Amino acid sequence: MKKIVFDLLNNDNGEEQAILGAKRFLQENSDYFLILVGHEQLIKKHLSDYIDRIAIINNETIVHIESSPRDVLRTQNSMLEAFKQLNESNADGILSSGDSGSLITLSSLKVKRLVGIERPAFMPILPTTTNKKMLLIDAGANIEIKPEYLSQWAMIASEWYSILFGSKKPIVGQLNVGVEEYKGSEITKNAKNILKEVSKSANFVFNGYVEATNAINGDIDILVVDGYGGNVFLKTLEGTFIAFSKLLKNILLKNWKTKLAALILKRHLREFKQKFDYRNTGGAFIIGLEKIVVKAHGGSDELAFYNALNQIKIGIENNISTILNKKFKEADNEE
Repeated sequence: MKKIVFDLLNNDNGEEQAILGAKRFLQENSDYFLILVGHEQLIKKHLSDYIDRIAIINNETIVHIESSPRDVLRTQNSMLEAFKQLNESNADGILSSGDSGSLITLSSLKVKRLVGIERPAFMPILPTTTNKKMLLIDAGANIEIKPEYLSQWAMIASEWYSILFGSKKPIVGQLNVGVEEYKGSEITKNAKNILKEVSKSANFVFNGYVEATNAINGDIDILVVDGYGGNVFLKTLEGTFIAFSKLLKNILLKNWKTKLAALILKRHLREFKQKFDYRNTGGAFIIGLEKIVVKAHGGSDELAFYNALNQIKIGIENNISTILNKKFKEADNEE
């Protein structure tokens, strides 16, 4: 039976939403076992029918960061306990919606990295204006990088993209201030040269520099950039969608004519909203590790947690950890 560890605390909407997401996942996946870290009585209240497919680890301590993400190591909080369970139970993956800095710290310290990978990174799945999805990496884990990080991440992301979306040779673009060859910092230029060379034998096509518009329009499948640029891109995309939605709502509710138009467009507007709703994806992968780690949004509800668990399931059932371990060990031996 496949095992997933789930840190139920550290969520803005409360632990109950996480438990309900777990319940829905258990209902649909009889071959999965969940190790749940949180309030024992609340878990039993909702999941008494699944007691044979869950392990409950009682921990009621939420992560509190005062000065550094490493504060997570100083208390016996639920996130730290979840990583302990990941290793002791030999589980296949772990999910948490807790503090990003704490999660990346514990992921780096408690989970082995893939051979040849220097730093783990955040990799969310993002919508585009087309029907396809895009992987962004790094979305905030590494503010300062070395040029070779981007090619390492691109290799991992290309394997994930092939599994998630079926593309055998995904297109990788490097986010920059322009597409011209002379633009960008020295690190950016060096990273581009490494990506270009690595792509000759890797499972991706390197498309060179791209701007944010190219990425949003679906011109590429994977967008690589340092954590600072990636996080700004991600939050700008999220903020733009929220702002546009509010503006559109105000226009459509202006008078009876616009309200009639809204009624006619209701189904299409719902589809638009669902396309850009993070809950339908679930969370961001933390890649570069030998096990599957997913960071759920801090404001996740039942649907978001359910889909985040399904993200882990996709990785488990496609043996992504085994594939990546083998691939990077072989690459290391060739060197």
